[in-house]
Amino acid sequence: MMKNNFWKVWGIPSIIGLLSATGLVSALTGDGFFDLLSWLSLGAPVVMTVWYLLKAKKKPVAGRSR
Repeated sequence: MMKNNFWKVWGIPSIIGLLSATGLVSALTGDGFFDLLSWLSLGAPVVMTVWYLLKAKKKPVAGRSR
């Protein structure tokens, strides 16, 4: 049960961290394919953030009335 809660809390942040680290290392170490890999790896967290922000704006907040 403890392991299940760990991945619920830290699953997505761990994936974002791994993508960012992969993108940074590939940007520093290579050209060609590594440039594409770095763009995709560093762009994915930005896309995820924008998607979740837009998703959160569409949801009404319970208990609030204006």
